[in-house]
Order: sequence, then C-alpha cells, then structure tokens
Amino acid sequence: MPSIKFRFNTECQLTIEGDSYEEAYLKFKDFMHGETPISTEAGVEIYPPEDPTIFFEVDDQTDYNTIANFKGDFVKDIVENCSDDIQTRIDHHAIR
Repeated sequence: MPSIKFRFNTECQLTIEGDSYEEAYLKFKDFMHGETPISTEAGVEIYPPEDPTIFFEVDDQTDYNTIANFKGDFVKDIVENCSDDIQTRIDHHAIR
C-alpha cells in the first residue's frame, strides 16, 4: 500500500497510507487544513506545525524531500519535490 511519511522541524513524524500516494496526501492536506483529525483516540490532539517547512519520504525512500511552503496541491507539494525515480513510482500508482 502506498504511504508517505511526513516530518516536521519539531521532530514529529506521521505516516499516512492510502490506496494511492495522492490519497495519502489528501488525508494529510485535510489534517493541515484542520478538516480531519489524524487521531480519533480520546485525549490525543495533534495540530499542524507552525513552521511551514515539511519533510517527506515516499514508501521506503531513505532521504527526505522538502516542501518549503505547503500549498495544498499534490503535484506542487509532492510530485515536483521528488526525484525522477520517485515521480515514476507515483505516476505508476496514480488515481485513475
């Protein structure tokens, strides 16, 4: 299952899975906009970071890519910030 691991300057890390990379990203986008909580566990509140810099890995990637300023657009935030081989992997799993 495709997954994207997001990390913030605060050393908080979230791994979000979906049926595609775009679906995982859209879940993250909803979290960033305060529309959907990441955890539904009672007493656990997780808020988006104040710093706009976000790091992310795709699946088993061993180095982080950087979103300098979260835009809320899958292509601008994820695809354009990945290497060519990761872009190919994302294209292979695209929502159709």
